[in-house]
Amino acid sequence: MQEEEEQDTTEAEEKEEEEPDTTTKYTDVITEDAITTEGLFKTHMIGDELFYEIPLDMLDREMLLLTRIARTPDGAGYGGSKLNTSTVRWQKNSERIFLRLVSHSNIADDTTAIAGAVQNSNFEPILQSFDIEVMSEDSTAVVVEVTDMFTSDFALLGLSRFQRTNYGVRRLDGERTYIVRANAYPRNVEVRRVVTYDATQAPSNAAGNTMSMEMAHSMLLLPDDPMEPRLCDERVGYFSNTRTDFSLDVQRAETRCFITRWRLDPSDPEAYARGELVDPVNPIVYYIDPATPPKWVPYLIQGVEDWQVAFEEAGFSNAIVAREAPKDDPDWSPEDARYSVIRYLASDVQNASGPHVHDPRTGEILESDIQWYHNVM
Repeated sequence: MQEEEEQDTTEAEEKEEEEPDTTTKYTDVITEDAITTEGLFKTHMIGDELFYEIPLDMLDREMLLLTRIARTPDGAGYGGSKLNTSTVRWQKNSERIFLRLVSHSNIADDTTAIAGAVQNSNFEPILQSFDIEVMSEDSTAVVVEVTDMFTSDFALLGLSRFQRTNYGVRRLDGERTYIVRANAYPRNVEVRRVVTYDATQAPSNAAGNTMSMEMAHSMLLLPDDPMEPRLCDERVGYFSNTRTDFSLDVQRAETRCFITRWRLDPSDPEAYARGELVDPVNPIVYYIDPATPPKWVPYLIQGVEDWQVAFEEAGFSNAIVAREAPKDDPDWSPEDARYSVIRYLASDVQNASGPHVHDPRTGEILESDIQWYHNVM
């Protein structure tokens, strides 16, 4: 009997040794060929494939998803033009990761009972779904492949409906669409891709029925400490947001208007309270587009910094400054969501514009790009 038990044990051990380990290892997915950058979360480029390694503590955090045109064919706008801004968040669901669209159109104070009803009426759409390829080696992050998100016709990352109609876009050609690079920074992730559309009314080289352009996509973490919103005042002109508030004590929902503004906090609150001029913690910084003709650069810098006297009336010194774009920093890009830039556009139109990106929760301006057309001069 004992010999039979020993034989059974030996056979079981041999069987266990013969069975291969089918568990996916981190190094099976993120191989030694990966080009990795670290920041808000890790990016891994392996050949033509792109993987995100998203920390678990970044799940359910609200982020802005920005899409801009970096390079464009003649007649299809200008490099730096913004196509779309949306608020999104990553969410774990069993063995999958969802990318969900967040709306701030309807709001209610979280401490009120009606907040639950508002939430129930604002269910977040699932924009994308990803398999969890593997956990990070320390189990603090999930790894997902996002290649298809950037090489398929995902609406939030592409042309607007108007542009698609105007150019006669029939489809996105995945064979001629590819990811150029990905870079991670402390609060944002930047992806560049070349996208190609079959288009019957292509703005240039129309005979080929093809339109290719390079797009820049930013995912930017919203501020950890939201700024106090400020209500609109019809006597003063500001860009603004409107939201429907259901938690006001007036027995009805009302539309509230909040301005978009820069956040200037005094570096020395006590001196500021005494009426002394103080520098802000984070000044407003505009970079001059490297494509700007050199003879105009000093005047653009002066034009920005001439506004310092206006901020001094509000108690701030050196509140707004302009700098030339760094020439020796390969990571610097005018499409990077961290930077405000005065873009110089090759256009025969006499015009300029000043779009900006703001926190949809509070109206805090996070960055601004002034578009300066060549023929303004």
